[in-house]
Amino acid sequence: MTDRDDIPDRPRISVVTDDDGSGMVTVDGSTRPVSAPDAAGARKAVLAMVVEVAQQYGRPVRVAASGSDGLRTLIVAPDGAVEEAIESPAPAVVSGPSVLAPEIVTSVPRSAPAVAAAESPAQPEPAPAGPAPVSAAAAPVDTESVVPDDAGAEPLTRRSARLLTARDFAETAAPTKPIPATEGWRGSFNRMGFRLKPGKEEQARRDRRETIQRAFSGRKTIAVIGEKGGVGKTTTTYLLGATLGRVRGGSVLAWDNNEYKGTLGIRALRSPDHDHTAIDLLNHVQQTDAPLSAADLIDFVRAQGENKFDVLASQSLDGDSDVIDEEAFGLLHDTLARSYRVIIVDTGNNSKAGTWQSAVAAADVLVLTTIVKEDSARTLASMADTLVAHGHEEKLRNAVTVMSHPSPTSYPDLERRLLRHMGELTREVVSVPFDPALDRGDVIDYDALSDESREAWLEVTAAVAAGLR
Repeated sequence: MTDRDDIPDRPRISVVTDDDGSGMVTVDGSTRPVSAPDAAGARKAVLAMVVEVAQQYGRPVRVAASGSDGLRTLIVAPDGAVEEAIESPAPAVVSGPSVLAPEIVTSVPRSAPAVAAAESPAQPEPAPAGPAPVSAAAAPVDTESVVPDDAGAEPLTRRSARLLTARDFAETAAPTKPIPATEGWRGSFNRMGFRLKPGKEEQARRDRRETIQRAFSGRKTIAVIGEKGGVGKTTTTYLLGATLGRVRGGSVLAWDNNEYKGTLGIRALRSPDHDHTAIDLLNHVQQTDAPLSAADLIDFVRAQGENKFDVLASQSLDGDSDVIDEEAFGLLHDTLARSYRVIIVDTGNNSKAGTWQSAVAAADVLVLTTIVKEDSARTLASMADTLVAHGHEEKLRNAVTVMSHPSPTSYPDLERRLLRHMGELTREVVSVPFDPALDRGDVIDYDALSDESREAWLEVTAAVAAGLR
C-alpha cells in the first residue's frame, strides 16, 4: 500500500461507477460521463481516463472512488497500477446521483448569526390580514413590498414609472462563461469533453492580449528611444507595430523619425508601387493646402501585409539633403495623427536633435531600448538621467524598458543590474531573448520568430499598451 500523504493534492480526481454500467470522472471540478454495458466495463473506462491524467502529470495521482463496494481512496500510477491508500477517509457524498464531491466546502462568514431571530428581541408588528406570512429563514425579504415612509402618497402609475430600456434588457442576459483551456494537457482533456480552466501561462497570455485589445481614448503616440545605434530601436518599433496590428488591429503606423537616414525601411516589406519616404510626404504636405486623408497617405506609406500596420520610412540620402527638424516633425505628426490611432516613432541616436526631443514631447508612452552589453547599459542609464534633466520624469516613470539579447551568450549579472536600476526608474522592464530570425538585419519575418520570441514581444506590447491612458 502507498501512503496517501506522499501524493500531492492536485489534481483533485473523483470517480463513481454504478452497477448499470454508468459512471463519471471529475478532474478539478470538470466532469465527464462514462457509459458501459456493466459495472466492470465502467470501472475499466474510468481507470483508462485516470491513467491518462497520471501520464500527463508524470506521477501517480490520488482518486476518490465510489461504487457498489463502498468509498475508497486509490493511488493510480501512469503505468496503470492501482493501490489502495493507507488510512483512506470516506469522501463527502452529495445527495442525488452517486457522485463524489471532495472539493465542495460550505462556509458561513464568522460574523453571520447562527439564528437571525435570536438577535432581535423586539417583537414584530402584527401583520395585516392576508396570506400567512413566510418565515424570514424560508424566503428572502421582498424589499419592493415594504411600505414607504410616505404611506399616503399615490402609487406610481405605468406612465409615471421609468420605462425599461434596451440596456435593461441586455443586462438580463446570462454572463459570459470563461473560455476553458485550449492549450497544453488541459486543452487536450477539454477536447475529450472536460472543461478545465487555463493554466498560468495560458491565462497570462490571454491577459496580455486583453490588455492590448482594450479601448483607449483619442490617438496615441509611442516613442522608441535610445542614444546609441544597435540597441534594438528599429526592431522594437517594427515588432510593436506587428504585434499591435495582429492582436489589436486598427490603424497603426510605424514611423522612422531618424533625422538623417534610418533603417526601418530596410527591415520592413517594400511597397510594390513606390519608394517614397517621410521627406516626400513632408514636401507634399507643405505644397498642399487641404488636409490629407488616409487615402492620400497610401502613396507614402508601406503596408506590412499580415502584420496589419503601415511603415513610413525615413529619407534615404546623406550629405546636404533636407532633414526633418522640430517644426517638420510637428507638421508630419499632425498629418499622420488624423489617419492613425496609434503612431510608433522610431528615433535617431542624438537626444539633442529637435526631432528626437519633439518625439519625446509628443509621446504618451516612452520605450527605452538596450541590448545586454555593458556599454549599451551605461548609455541607457545616462539617457534616463537626460530625460529627468529635461523635465520628463513623469514620462520616465510610465516608460517601458526593453532589454534585448544580441546573441545566445548571456550575462546574468549585468541583466540583474539593469533590471534593478531600470526597474526603479521605469514602470516595467521586459527581457527579450536572442532570436536567429532577427540576426541578419534583413526584412523582419514575424512568422519566422520563435515561440519564445513572439511571447516576449507580446509581453512588451502589453506592457506598453497598459500605459496608454
